[in-house]
Amino acid sequence: MLVVHWPDGLALRARFSKDILTREGAMKRIMFFGLLVVAFAIFCAGPAFAVKPIKIGFIHSLSGGVGQVYGVPDLAGVKIAVEEINKAGGILGRPLKVISRDDKLKPEVGVREAKDLILNEKVDWIQGTVSSAVALAISAYCRTQKVIFVGTVAQSAAITGEKGHRYVFRVSTNTTTYARSVANAAAKFWGGKKVFIIGPDYEYGHRCKKDFMEAYSKLVPGAKLVGELWPKLGTKDFTPYITKIMSSGADFVYSSLWGGDVLSFTKTAWPFGYFDRIKHCGQDWGNMEGLSKMSKKAYPKGVLGGTHYPWWQIDNPVNNAYYPKFKKVTGMDAGIGAAAGYTTVYAMKQAIEKAGVMDTEKIIDALEGSVVNSPVGPLKIRACDHQAMWPFWVGPVAFTPEFPWPHVTQAVALDPPERGYRSCAEIEAAR
Repeated sequence: MLVVHWPDGLALRARFSKDILTREGAMKRIMFFGLLVVAFAIFCAGPAFAVKPIKIGFIHSLSGGVGQVYGVPDLAGVKIAVEEINKAGGILGRPLKVISRDDKLKPEVGVREAKDLILNEKVDWIQGTVSSAVALAISAYCRTQKVIFVGTVAQSAAITGEKGHRYVFRVSTNTTTYARSVANAAAKFWGGKKVFIIGPDYEYGHRCKKDFMEAYSKLVPGAKLVGELWPKLGTKDFTPYITKIMSSGADFVYSSLWGGDVLSFTKTAWPFGYFDRIKHCGQDWGNMEGLSKMSKKAYPKGVLGGTHYPWWQIDNPVNNAYYPKFKKVTGMDAGIGAAAGYTTVYAMKQAIEKAGVMDTEKIIDALEGSVVNSPVGPLKIRACDHQAMWPFWVGPVAFTPEFPWPHVTQAVALDPPERGYRSCAEIEAAR
């Protein structure tokens, strides 16, 4: 009898007899040494050999202008969080793995990718999106599959409001806090009653109109809409829209244009002297994703712009560590996507560790009412609607000596952030 001892008490035994030189004996020897090889491989691999990663399904616009402004930075933030967490030992001893997909700003594509990630890749949750239409479609599908979906940039209040449900969360702002924050600034700085609105012609733009007029009318009684325009998302030449606005007699313009449309509108409007003659406000007119691409030759001078992440004026440990790292790794200036994607991964980590197990229902229970540290400060995720109380800052856009591009100055957020969101009672009534 030959006994081969292996570490940790593993032993392989083989009996040699007079048939060792026969064909049967040769086969036994082959099997014996084959078992040795397998045992050696298992021993060398150690515990990590059997550990499955926790999979994050990331769906966003990753191509075109919108992708470069929002999706790519969001994914970069996610990857930084994943790297940090994995270096620290993962979550419950398991590493994180992110699988990314491009929704191409199309709801049907977003749902197709969500199906593949859930049914084939077996992801543990999905996060991302910039288009509200895409977010709503993915949210509805995730509900049927009982998989958590966390929106990071898509802003329609309906996502966690009228169409909210147990499996959808948002770690970002929404159109309600946009509207209330910008309306508060417009009433404070201007106070005019004749309002003109321009926005993209889909769910997000129309929701912004509704939320803004409701908020502003409460602050300035008698305020009325004197005109509205709905250009197609991705419009390049805004000349016909600009001429209509400038001849409207409005006291100011509220715009929900975003991304590349802000850049195109600014480029078209500058030669008309638009920003010297028209009071203009809007939530995306202060975001670094767009302003960092502008110069003194054409920028939204004096506009009351909003920003989700004024990293230049935030002083907290998370921001002080994260922003420099993001800048160094990507070469980009962080905006809402970069901050929200990063924060979402840590919110999920915190909830999973509290739950103590990869169980969706227990993770949801842990997320509800939780507070996660983020680059913008501690964020509470409300239990009633799964909406993070993310602050939103508004202030005049200008150049200052500190930066080579325009940015929001004197940025102020509603305090506390809950003032910018519908109450739980309002959410319940809306559903």
